[in-house]
Amino acid sequence: MLRTFSLVGMAAQAESRRLKAKASATGTRMAFYAGAGIMGLAAFVVLHFVLWFLARNTFGTVVSSLLVMVFDLVLAGICVFLASRNSSVREEMEAQAVRNVALTGAAQSAVSGFTTQAGPLMALAGIAIAALWPKLRGGRRV
Repeated sequence: MLRTFSLVGMAAQAESRRLKAKASATGTRMAFYAGAGIMGLAAFVVLHFVLWFLARNTFGTVVSSLLVMVFDLVLAGICVFLASRNSSVREEMEAQAVRNVALTGAAQSAVSGFTTQAGPLMALAGIAIAALWPKLRGGRRV
């Protein structure tokens, strides 16, 4: 029974490690999203004016505005791609594997402990029922 509690404790520690690793990965992802937002804002304010003034003399007003918009969309797409990459941390996967093994071991330990301790009681109950069955039925045969 002590082994069961030890394995459940190990599973809880592994789950804690897994959640911390997942929180860290989520924080990193949020930092990339914030970077994408800041980059988008900076591109909107500064690069629009610079590129628009440079392209206006060569392509005209409408085409230069479209070129600035495409450039901004490409930068935003790169930032979103970096933020949405699958960043499954190896530590998170290892902790999840340890948790699963510990929970499986705890379940097996609990079942085997129950069966080894309850086996003699079940045998005694079977003997008692077999001995008392005729009296319980009233001594009649059907």
